[in-house]
Amino acid sequence: MRKKIGVLFRKTRKTAHTFERLQTCKHCHTYHVLWETHCGECGREYQPIRSIAAAVTHRYAQSRFLLLALFVSLAVLFAKTLPQLLAACGIGLLLLVLFFLIQKKYGSYERDGQFLAYITQEQSAIRQALVRHLEDVGADVKAGRIKEAYEKTREIGHFIQSDTIKIRKIMFLNHFILRKDMELELDTLVTSTYDKDFVEYLREVVKVQPSLVKKSVLEYVRRYKPYILLQENGGQLIGQVAGAALRMKPYVEQYQDLIIEFLDYIPRDRLLRLAKLARTHGQEVGWELLYAATKKQVDTHYTFDPDFAGIL
Repeated sequence: MRKKIGVLFRKTRKTAHTFERLQTCKHCHTYHVLWETHCGECGREYQPIRSIAAAVTHRYAQSRFLLLALFVSLAVLFAKTLPQLLAACGIGLLLLVLFFLIQKKYGSYERDGQFLAYITQEQSAIRQALVRHLEDVGADVKAGRIKEAYEKTREIGHFIQSDTIKIRKIMFLNHFILRKDMELELDTLVTSTYDKDFVEYLREVVKVQPSLVKKSVLEYVRRYKPYILLQENGGQLIGQVAGAALRMKPYVEQYQDLIIEFLDYIPRDRLLRLAKLARTHGQEVGWELLYAATKKQVDTHYTFDPDFAGIL
């Protein structure tokens, strides 16, 4: 059995959008998704990609404004009479004011459109940056720097959601002692096929952070239940996962089959939660089987437990 190590992970950045994790060096025209603040090639400070794209859009807007101002100036210069001069000035001023108002009202839409075009144009350079980061991960693994390898792969995983990246992260995470205070991931690691290492990781996560069990994990456990049952204490693991689902009523309703089948393995505190839910919703349509199974489990194993007295 692999000896696990205790680690303290680097805090990951919280962003509203994935692209906000991208940084770029204007001098080297390279991209970066890790935590360094300065370019490793030229030493210049990285800039957020949104600010670079915004600067490009700003230059476009300035160019159009200057072009419009040039036409207005030419109209004023070629005016031969006072009425023509006044008309050129008046119309020119009106056009400039309209341009300013339109830019103020709809400029954000233009910035978003320009940013999308910019990102599309830079896809090749961004992919090259991710490949370089993956090469760094390989070097870390060879040097035994598993924590650093995981942290880098975690950042890369925001941009590449393939099974290959997920399995790499799972293998790294299985080297560590997991704790309640850790910033762990689970939903983002669910693979499209059965993976024994993921099940091993799930076993540890459900002990320390059961709140990470979400729909994708429950679907995975339901789909690959026969494989999980072949593992040591597989039934106990499924029971723990089913117990974690009890924190949300929609999960209870959707995964009743899993809960009923593995009631014997659901921890006592979660069974108490289920009994209270069954008491509240037992008369609702669709809860009949779950209510009966829960009552039977309580009557069989917790008849003299004061916490269960009078619930069902």
